[in-house]
Amino acid sequence: MSSYVELLFQKYQSKGLLIDANLLLLCLVGSYDTRLIGDGKYNKLSKYTTEDFNLLLRLKAAFANSATTAHVLTEVSNLVNDLPESTKVECLSEFVQVFGDTKELEVASFEVAKRSEFRYMGLTDCALAEVSSRFLVVTDDARLVAKLGESGLEALNFNHLREYLLPQ
Repeated sequence: MSSYVELLFQKYQSKGLLIDANLLLLCLVGSYDTRLIGDGKYNKLSKYTTEDFNLLLRLKAAFANSATTAHVLTEVSNLVNDLPESTKVECLSEFVQVFGDTKELEVASFEVAKRSEFRYMGLTDCALAEVSSRFLVVTDDARLVAKLGESGLEALNFNHLREYLLPQ
């Protein structure tokens, strides 16, 4: 596995990184308060640890730049809406600061909906597929990684990255 991770890093390190919605949510909420990660109170973050947050920050720092799509940012914003009101307000106030250095790619929804994968991947994932040749897509969605692979596209499962980058 490590050779595959290394290959993807070599191929995309100078191009950039595109992180999927759940991991971007981890980045946003963790930047606000790491105590909200893995505490079980917020279901979307209960599977993560502060080590995952730190790993994600290290990953971002290892790439020349990072990018996203409006589709992914919309999902992150919608996921934040599930937080308690005071936490939601604080996290959304951090949104621009946390993602301000991230390039937002223009990906036309109706164009990606024409992709053959649309019927089983949906809009956000097809937008990721559309730009996956230019950026390393990192997600913890094993289904997305598999579907991209079936389409001849590359993506990295964050769970494999944990195994590769976490200190031994």
